Amino acid sequence: MASCHPFEDDAPFADKVKTLEDDELLEIWEETQQLAGLLSQQIKAELPLAPQYEQLIVAELQLRHGRRLYDRDLGK
Repeated sequence: MASCHPFEDDAPFADKVKTLEDDELLEIWEETQQLAGLLSQQIKAELPLAPQYEQLIVAELQLRHGRRLYDRDLGK
């Protein structure tokens, strides 16, 4: 389970996602997927579990990847 606790304070997740490491973001995403799978099995229906969190995580990881590619191309 996650070693970080992104929901402990009042900071919006959209702000907090910028401060988490890549592995922490992936861990939160993975746990969200596992919870969604368990809930779907229990109620026998597919339902998105906090899709806005998933979208924020994916967008942040894409942004970081783009920055790394840009920095690499500039020789940083």
